[in-house]
Amino acid sequence: MQDITTVAGEYGAYLQRVAAVLAADAERLNALAGLIDSAPAVHLFGFGRSGTAALAMAIRLRHFLAPGQQVFWLGDQVRDPIRQDDLVILFSKSGDRSEVISFLETSRNARARCIAVIAIASSPLARDSVLTLILPLMEKSDLYGGGDFELSAWFFQEVFLDWYGITHDISGERVWKHHI
Repeated sequence: MQDITTVAGEYGAYLQRVAAVLAADAERLNALAGLIDSAPAVHLFGFGRSGTAALAMAIRLRHFLAPGQQVFWLGDQVRDPIRQDDLVILFSKSGDRSEVISFLETSRNARARCIAVIAIASSPLARDSVLTLILPLMEKSDLYGGGDFELSAWFFQEVFLDWYGITHDISGERVWKHHI
């Protein structure tokens, strides 16, 4: 039986690996920032635990972009539809969940641009997105209850949005003005 210090250490090492992947993927993160900047609206979605990271990103992006640019959570029924040139960011470990793929299809039909935040590069979501960010999974095979993708997705959105806010000179005052 492992003690909490060992388990925490394994997760810490995993997040260091995720950080290294993000640092090596600066070109794609810059591309994501450019797509956000050019989109009339940004829509986000993920299902289950992946959805918690996607929802956190939607909330924080709204803090950064309001009032000039709309940000919507696709799980909310009180939102605008996906339209041409909008940006849709979808989170899914497997990239093949029907709930997520339905929004990919909606995005394609609307001629919106879709971004995949995934772990499986060969997934339908990855194949049909204009940009794919692949987050690594833990190498530990006996991970109790999963959770590695959700942790990496949460970490990704925190790191990306901090970097986005800094590079776009978004003031804390502006963020707090739109904070909920």
